[in-house]
Amino acid sequence: MANRQGVNFEKWIAAGNSFIVVDGNSLENQDRSFFSEKITNSKNYIDADGVLFVDIVNDGLIRCDIYNRDGSNGEFSLNGFRIAAAYCYLHKERLSWNWTALALDKWISSQLSEKWQIDSIFQKKSCFSVNLKKDIIDDFECSQVDIDGVNGWSVSGVGNPHLVISLDTEADLREDDYLKIFEKASINENFPFGVNVHFVKRINKLGEYSIETYERGVGRTLSCGSGSLASSVCINKNFEKDIETIKTKSEGGTLEVSFGDAFLTCKGPVKKMLDGFLEFF
Repeated sequence: MANRQGVNFEKWIAAGNSFIVVDGNSLENQDRSFFSEKITNSKNYIDADGVLFVDIVNDGLIRCDIYNRDGSNGEFSLNGFRIAAAYCYLHKERLSWNWTALALDKWISSQLSEKWQIDSIFQKKSCFSVNLKKDIIDDFECSQVDIDGVNGWSVSGVGNPHLVISLDTEADLREDDYLKIFEKASINENFPFGVNVHFVKRINKLGEYSIETYERGVGRTLSCGSGSLASSVCINKNFEKDIETIKTKSEGGTLEVSFGDAFLTCKGPVKKMLDGFLEFF
């Protein structure tokens, strides 16, 4: 909570994505951008992908406003949402958040994205498993895109723009080619505001895939939760229609997406790393 001297915060990590988490009551909206840019300056403070400002709107809804490292508003972060849910679960008494194993009507949203349902939360020592659920999977659309002779799939409905390239169909691609394709995709007319590019390769016939991500404005990154979701949707719709669960494995960790008749769930580890305090600036 905020006090006269500064702001308390926590650092969390989920499948390779790390965020600073702050109680939403700690800072006014006009101060959040500067705070986010300052605290994620790894030279002087803490290395993180962004900042989550978390509020309990009511017993059924969590508000998670996402800010990027440069202080801009983030559109959507699947791993950020899962971290926010775990944060509220850990501090449910202080936040007066009524959670039980049978609490089926809990939701989370941000200032720029639709609501996701919190399906379940489990805690084992310092690690959490958080499942998020989305009812309308028809919101996700895949369309083929050609990037200088390389075939990929544009996935919409996830929040950020995503391009998924299968290394099983584009077998001639090598790791040295990834950056060049990312740069060409970033200026392609289909992606006027840039795009996150994901290279996926099947590990086995059980729905396990490796994933390597190049993120707009960042470049190569260890993990991207919404990118893993977009890749899983693409795989499910185009390559592995009979497999109900897709696991994408990045350097940062594994995200599991399971598909039902009219919904999907996303599951993966979440862990609190540290507590901190930043004096007012």
